[in-house]
Amino acid sequence: MCDVKHSRFRTVLGAAAALLLAVTLAGSCGSWHWVLDLASHFRAYWLVGSAVCLALATRQSRWPALACCGLAVAGNTWALLPFWLPASGGPPTAFAAEPGAPEAVPPLSLILANVHRLNPDKSQAVAYLRDRQPDVAVILEVDAGWRAHLESLDEIYPHRMVEPREDNFGIAILSRWPLTDSRVVRFGGSPFPNVTAMLRFHGRDVRLFATHPHPPFNAALAATQLAQLGALADAAAASTAPCIVAGDFNATPWSAPYRLFVTRSGCRDTALGFGVQPTWNARGIAPRIPIDHVFVSPDVAILQRSVGPDVGSDHFPVEATLVLPP
Repeated sequence: MCDVKHSRFRTVLGAAAALLLAVTLAGSCGSWHWVLDLASHFRAYWLVGSAVCLALATRQSRWPALACCGLAVAGNTWALLPFWLPASGGPPTAFAAEPGAPEAVPPLSLILANVHRLNPDKSQAVAYLRDRQPDVAVILEVDAGWRAHLESLDEIYPHRMVEPREDNFGIAILSRWPLTDSRVVRFGGSPFPNVTAMLRFHGRDVRLFATHPHPPFNAALAATQLAQLGALADAAAASTAPCIVAGDFNATPWSAPYRLFVTRSGCRDTALGFGVQPTWNARGIAPRIPIDHVFVSPDVAILQRSVGPDVGSDHFPVEATLVLPP
């Protein structure tokens, strides 16, 4: 009887090892098909699962399972490692003014918050913004009701660009600093809006983009998401001013849309060097994955980046402190 149970365990172990390697490889082939790309979002979970499986396979001396799990551990570790290693690009002190150079700009604080259109307790998110008082807040899923609640922050954020919608794709930029050239842009033929504005911060201009593509629920929506982020990347790359892109990409750092955006925009993820920071799903323990992102152009340094508290949404907010070039 023990031999039968042992044989079944080894069979299950081998199947689990093969499955973990399969989903790891699928996540690396997301540019081939949108369904394969879905596997890319759960790299941290594949790493934990393959590490546990590797330990069990080692005890059982199951060499095929060991090989599969070893490859899965290596592949997922490689994908996650850049978020734990010290970020390239230099610390903010790299922008310290040299003698005779312009004075360095004070740090700029930014919050990105998908507040969830159907959030029944809107006062919680409003109180959070009132408490933190960042220089700029990018708010997603803004409808008419949210717009009314955000108006209670007018004394803190006198400058704003609000594009409310009665679906989940309304966007607002709230700022303590003047905004110019504020407009709604639809990138890549997508029906879902993006908001862009030029922020005047301590005498310097910085281009802001706020975005929220649709989740890739099917092939058509996956193509729309890819086109929107690709065109947004081109706009960010073309900016002559320092650039900040913030939004719920509905894509993790290991997915094809994210990789396309990074390649074409030349922007850096503010999370690099600060660890993997899951922002969704705030309403459950798992799965939690990082789909809300703040990117900056290479001339902007990153002082701090973290995930904020529960504000009643299904997303946690993102908090970033940035240093503009002098």
